[in-house]
Amino acid sequence: MPAPVSPPPPAPVAPPVAAAVPLRGGAGPSDVAAAASLPGALPVLPEVIQQLRLQVAEDVRVARAERGQGRIEPGEEEELAKVFAHRRVAQWHADFALSNPPLVRDQLNLVRDEVLNLTFRAGALQRLLDQPGVENIDIDGPRMFVDAAGQPRRLVTSPFATDQQTEDWVNAMAAQSGHGERQLSYSSPWVDFRLPDGSRVAANRLATRITVSIRKHSPSSSHLAKLMELGTIDPLISAFLAACVKARMNIFVCGGMSAGKTTLMRALAREIPASERLVTIESDRELYLDTEDTPAHVLAFEARQSNGEQGAAGSVSVADLVPVALRYNADRIMVGEVRGVEAFAMLDAMLASNPGSMCTLHAQHPTQVINRLVLLLSMAGLPDSTGYRLIEGAVDIVVYLEKKPAAQPGQEGRRVVSHIWEVAGLGEGGGVAMNQLFAPRAGDGRAVPTMTPMTEVRSQLLENEGGFDRRLRAHYPHGMWPAEADTERRAS
Repeated sequence: MPAPVSPPPPAPVAPPVAAAVPLRGGAGPSDVAAAASLPGALPVLPEVIQQLRLQVAEDVRVARAERGQGRIEPGEEEELAKVFAHRRVAQWHADFALSNPPLVRDQLNLVRDEVLNLTFRAGALQRLLDQPGVENIDIDGPRMFVDAAGQPRRLVTSPFATDQQTEDWVNAMAAQSGHGERQLSYSSPWVDFRLPDGSRVAANRLATRITVSIRKHSPSSSHLAKLMELGTIDPLISAFLAACVKARMNIFVCGGMSAGKTTLMRALAREIPASERLVTIESDRELYLDTEDTPAHVLAFEARQSNGEQGAAGSVSVADLVPVALRYNADRIMVGEVRGVEAFAMLDAMLASNPGSMCTLHAQHPTQVINRLVLLLSMAGLPDSTGYRLIEGAVDIVVYLEKKPAAQPGQEGRRVVSHIWEVAGLGEGGGVAMNQLFAPRAGDGRAVPTMTPMTEVRSQLLENEGGFDRRLRAHYPHGMWPAEADTERRAS
């Protein structure tokens, strides 16, 4: 009698495609082009707005002095400014209308809004920053370059007619951000700060003209489902990375400039269970995870520059903050970007007490990741051999993102995950051995599974703690990219 034949194991169940987060409408060409007339779109000259702003600021100062500094909250101060702006604009308009056609109600409201924007927000640039889809604004003298989601870079006219106007705006915004002691000047030729909406600003006067770079973040849209919708990852990579987070693997997110590293880090952080505490450490605040949108309890730390005095008075570095974070019962630590000696502190924390931590690393090419990390460790005084051992012991997964050129002229390039590696011990030559789990496919560079198996210990962790079936990579050798991605790959 023949032996009974065991039924074949069931096929792995495909990871569910999470419901996509609805896309907000991008800034249309007419919206971005409108920046060319800022603030000329206003019914008055910029000098009038500046004069009214100074009057309102003085009204607020007097009110603060009369009531006592500690008795006016920031929100209350802005409400007072609205009252003063309404009064000052009405007084100005009464004189203006004696010799000019009077302004209509919408025009007066626009003037008041601009006065308040210049007092509490980003002034002449606020209306552009408020447009959904705007990501980067770069000002170079009279020219302004605008990057908006789904659009090619546009060249428009700067709202600032002179370098002096640009410098005045930079210093007014820096003062609002709490960096009033660091002003743009000949003695302090560069400054970094945040705008009230969280956008990051870098300005300097070391180039031919005063240059300003503004980077706007949209942290609320950073979820794995959103990244699937944008074509950065597919459902298979989404499920794999989410499982890595749940299994408390240490992850390095790497890539070139504007490749999407911070966005992916935010999305991964939102996979951390609500029962855990995450401490984020950044040189410049970009993650914005300490919100209700993040399930875990998040403490957000930010490094602090020197106050400009001789030496490093008042400065607090990212490397200083890593051991500080350990005193706050952090389950995980996330460093926005390792750029120097903090690499040692971060890897040591990953190895010693905080599995499941993450950070980003700037690398222009996938093959540079490990060498770049070893170089940073050498800045902390570690020899290469020790650096390799530290990386091998601390890092589990390396994810690499690339910004691919647009398939058609006039389209925006796509940010995609192109490689995922597993750190698999020390190599024979003393370096770090890497298992390539996902590799770029021909045509569009999107990551698809390889036949390289993951180490058994991590495979079990992914299955038991993360719920990821190890057979999925073999079952979907071409990934789970949508049909339009396949069409784009063939067209390229």
